[in-house]
Amino acid sequence: MKTFNIRYRSVEKLKSFLETHQLDTQKNMLVQVFTSIVSTSHVLTLSSSLRALLPNAVIVGCSTDGEIIDGKVLSKNTVISITLFEKSFVDMLFIQENDESYAQGQEIAKRLLKKDTKALIILATFNSLNAQDLLDGIYHDKNRDKSLVISGALASDYGKFKSSFLFDGEKIVKNGIIALSLSGESLYASNIYLHDWEPISRKFIVNEVKDNRVYTLDNKPIKELYSQYIGSDGLTSLPLYSLQFPFVVLRDNRFISKLVIEDPDDGSLLFTSNIKKGEILQISFANIDKVTQNSKKLFDTVSTTPSQTLFIYASSARRRFLEHFSHKEIESLKEIAPMSGFFGFGEFFANSSQSNLFSQSLTVLSLSESDEIKACDFPLKNKTIQHDLDYKTVKVLSSIAQVSSAELEELNAALEERVHAGIEENRKKDSIMIHNSKLAQLGEMMGLIAHQWRQPLSAISATATGMQIKFELDSWTPEYVESSLHNIEEYVLHLSDTINDFTNFFKPSKRLGRIKAREIIKKALFIMSPLLTKEDITILKKYGSENSIETYSNEVVQVVLNLIKNSVNALVKREIKNPEIIITEYQKEGKNIIEVSDNAGGIDEKLFKKIFEPYFSTKNAENSMGLGLYMSKFIIEESCAGTLNVENIDDGVKFTITL
Repeated sequence: MKTFNIRYRSVEKLKSFLETHQLDTQKNMLVQVFTSIVSTSHVLTLSSSLRALLPNAVIVGCSTDGEIIDGKVLSKNTVISITLFEKSFVDMLFIQENDESYAQGQEIAKRLLKKDTKALIILATFNSLNAQDLLDGIYHDKNRDKSLVISGALASDYGKFKSSFLFDGEKIVKNGIIALSLSGESLYASNIYLHDWEPISRKFIVNEVKDNRVYTLDNKPIKELYSQYIGSDGLTSLPLYSLQFPFVVLRDNRFISKLVIEDPDDGSLLFTSNIKKGEILQISFANIDKVTQNSKKLFDTVSTTPSQTLFIYASSARRRFLEHFSHKEIESLKEIAPMSGFFGFGEFFANSSQSNLFSQSLTVLSLSESDEIKACDFPLKNKTIQHDLDYKTVKVLSSIAQVSSAELEELNAALEERVHAGIEENRKKDSIMIHNSKLAQLGEMMGLIAHQWRQPLSAISATATGMQIKFELDSWTPEYVESSLHNIEEYVLHLSDTINDFTNFFKPSKRLGRIKAREIIKKALFIMSPLLTKEDITILKKYGSENSIETYSNEVVQVVLNLIKNSVNALVKREIKNPEIIITEYQKEGKNIIEVSDNAGGIDEKLFKKIFEPYFSTKNAENSMGLGLYMSKFIIEESCAGTLNVENIDDGVKFTITL
């Protein structure tokens, strides 16, 4: 295997180069062309010339955001890489890109992959491609040889990031995929990547997502959140801002950049690859120290691998935002083997351990038809990277951002723990308040129980006395005794039911269940009936719904009791003639309504803002049930997720519970 790299100047110089190296007579060749000169005439002239000069070669090319040739980084140039294979073979598939990326990945695998295929190179435009789906489609066969490696990149247009193109010596396509398979028993293929972007923001949880379209983070629209961090110009300047400040996600203990490429104007942001619901995204920035350290690691890894040629596919973010650092890490590799490549808009990377479309990374595909390893030393070991004041500033800002982010995460974690503890404490207090309110009612309820029991106890006593008289006069009959005992049993059951109702009401436990609104009203009226009878208050009931409510019934009963008792107090205090309490229940717009109103004359409107405040009361302490409207509102709105409102009506006041 031999590789020849040339910076293209003209057709004449290209022809001379091919003749000098006797390349025009070779057959098993791969020609890759990388150009950031987006002139159609330039590409067509070069493409047709290559086809004429090298009719037996596999020719592919793409637009770039910069070119790489033998350790040098170029821009506004065209680089041609020609690789001669002695024992291996190249196959190509050029297909039109569409929305079925997974199916296209399956097609690539079916048509190109053989038993001895060691590497796959993918060049693609980024218009509608879902890169992760494409890779998953290629790897859909779980029995496929795990030694297969995939490299390549998304093509780019120089500095515009709006469109890109591919060509093959015959045509130019602005929406396509080129796949190259490299096969051979003697072929060695390995790949490696560097990624140096790390989180500088807090963590955001992905809530709503569909494949590579994310709609909400932390239950907020992603467009609103992203522009909040990167500024109002960020969305209008996509994907440029995302190149420098991409999101990262932690997978398999390593950060992977997720690049935002487009605002589809449907509430989402479009990423180059898929994101999962529940994953955590963070805004990131380059870790300058890590970039410097990784250059040596990259060289050590590649230099210990059989390498006769190196293909490099790197992110345009590295060329644009790491400059000197990116140049040096590429320069160091020229000692190992001839190298070529380009800066694009996303880097394909797959091997036996992972399958991803990277961003902000540098990927290296190492190929060799020999197991020989060339001995070489790291060329930059005695050199320091010189950088200007801007980069020193960036390094400091990067450090500040990372430290601040870590501190913020610690603060958020501590605050979250404190909030959680506070919520738990408040829940305990709320439970105690509600239970204490019930206990405060207990004294008055005992009187109501006595009223409930008085009639059945009197009936039991009268029945027993009647039986005794019958026995003394010897005028009883078996039928009379049986009837009297049955009546006594009914009275005792009534007493038992009364105790059960009151016991259940005062239980501190709170269970969610379904109940009809009218049953809530009936329970409250059953408890209040002795007091209502004593004060000669008319109750008007209007039932309008058969639907059941999922709620905490005991809590709602407690509130209805309090509202009825408040009306009773007002009616008695103001000595209203023909006192009435009207209780209405109905359903409206899917909500269940319970209204409690009276004809006691209403409430001074100046007090409307205060009546739901804690400890506010217009009653004497001995007349208060202890619950109060504050706790009533708290129960309905905090515990039962409803609302409690008040308004004056013609001759009184109306409280409305909405559930």
